[in-house]
Amino acid sequence: MYHHNINFIKDGIIKAGQRKKKHGLLYKAGRFLLIIFLILFVVSFMLSYKAVFSQETFGKTLAKLPIISQIRTLISWNDKLAKNDDRINFLLMGIGGAGHDGALLTDTMLVVSINLSTKEIALLSIPRDLFVKIPDNGWQRINHANAYGELNNYKGGGSALAAKTVGETFGIPINYWARIDFSGFVKIIDNIEGIDIMVDRTFTDSEYPDKNHETRTIHFDSGFKHMDGQTALIFARSRHGDNWEGSDFARSIRQQKIILAVKNKILNWKTFINPNRIYSLYNNAQANTQTNIEAWQLPQIINLFKNLNFDKIERYILDDSPGGLLKSITTEDGADVLAPRSGDLAELQEFAQNIFLVNTIAKNNVRVIIANGTTIEGLATYSGSSLESWGFNVVRLVNSPRQDFEKTVIYSLVENNNQEALRILKNRMSANAAKDVPEFLNPLLYQTNDLGEQKKVDSEFLIVVGLDQEKAINAIKEWTTEQARLATLIENSNNEKKN
Repeated sequence: MYHHNINFIKDGIIKAGQRKKKHGLLYKAGRFLLIIFLILFVVSFMLSYKAVFSQETFGKTLAKLPIISQIRTLISWNDKLAKNDDRINFLLMGIGGAGHDGALLTDTMLVVSINLSTKEIALLSIPRDLFVKIPDNGWQRINHANAYGELNNYKGGGSALAAKTVGETFGIPINYWARIDFSGFVKIIDNIEGIDIMVDRTFTDSEYPDKNHETRTIHFDSGFKHMDGQTALIFARSRHGDNWEGSDFARSIRQQKIILAVKNKILNWKTFINPNRIYSLYNNAQANTQTNIEAWQLPQIINLFKNLNFDKIERYILDDSPGGLLKSITTEDGADVLAPRSGDLAELQEFAQNIFLVNTIAKNNVRVIIANGTTIEGLATYSGSSLESWGFNVVRLVNSPRQDFEKTVIYSLVENNNQEALRILKNRMSANAAKDVPEFLNPLLYQTNDLGEQKKVDSEFLIVVGLDQEKAINAIKEWTTEQARLATLIENSNNEKKN
């Protein structure tokens, strides 16, 4: 099932294409073995010399070598890196930097969460227009947090304030953060000789920002493309493309693809055995990146990422589509922004805190039937969209024979059902749980197929939604009011044209 705002997108990145070789494989292998031999020769000489003159055993001397200490550090990264229980959260940010409009506004904000036990990875893209409370700066778009931090000399820089804002908004600690500007982004991709990206749809953007506050037209054809740094930047930043590529939703998907492609290239063995490439990457990172990652932590983090299971990566994007966790609102100042659909941060925080459980629910294909136990039109549909955001598979939406339910009830339809899923359902809907389905609800468990036969619906839970779903009911009322307002504006506009 397609989830509008929480997308389980398969990784469409392929490995970077092989460069044209200047030498044969045998030559490279021989050169590599020669280097290893020379290193071993030098190390052996040093060990023998030190062992003779210090009268220490070979083993003790070996243990004291700096390189062995570094290896020990890599092995014991679990005891060094900051984490929360079994999880580490990284915040990756991109800004324009010098020479760009809104140079300090974050153009990209992406939370990378890692489950240390299962090696799972979750990417959560945060829309730049999300309206939040920035500590000590009031309510504003979340992409302003970095700018406020820089302008007000916040301790740790703008990135630290942005990380604090994201952490408080989503109720998760941000253990590590890193911010890069456009110039650094381009240089790093050029340092690794470009990346390969799958362009899902052909699109044209005639309003791409150019120098001197002007715009120009850019175009991408569908298919696998090898991109240099500048091309990748354009692909990531485009906001006004046609063919369904003009939304922040589509833009976030493109940015996640680029990050994964860069990861694949940097962690490739060809990068690690190329000293010049590593040196260039290091210099560019130093010049164009702001981070709280210490130098001694970097090899541990690289080691961590090398051991992750990237087959278990899931990608999530927040937006205001039907079933999304956000909604579009207009502030008192007339700004169009995004806000939590539920009216507060609780739903966003619950999702972010349980992001790996959401993935598990989706993979387990937890199926539910939702019945409207009230006379409020659209309540079952709204509730179903909300649960789809959490990975549930809504297999049927229907009205209850009785529509006088004050309280939402969840009925378990199978023995030994998914207890974690039931817990999430109860928490999400503040519902009561029951095992025995009342006789008057039994017809909801069956559906007529194309042959006119009654077949039982394959489902684990039946949820009858009641009047206690105040947030959902208020959201429906807001949506109805907004639709009526828009209809009136359209009608008035048409009348003016006629006159």
